Amino acid sequence: MTALVLVAALVGLAIIAVTVWSIGLIASGPPPEPDPEDIREVDVPYVCTVCGLSLTVSQAQGGEITAPRHCRENMAEA
Repeated sequence: MTALVLVAALVGLAIIAVTVWSIGLIASGPPPEPDPEDIREVDVPYVCTVCGLSLTVSQAQGGEITAPRHCRENMAEA
């Protein structure tokens, strides 16, 4: 009986923790919009090494472009 109460208390605490975390994410709002002066035109093609999906990144912010992920893997430059 004591083990059952302990498990119920742990499940209750987990539910409360997830609820507080979710409310915190919702309350923080979306990230700020990027500065239009930081966005530059690029033409970098990528292909997914797992399924073969291809895409081209046409705009990027900042200096270095990081490869997008698809099929849980980083895409390769084509």
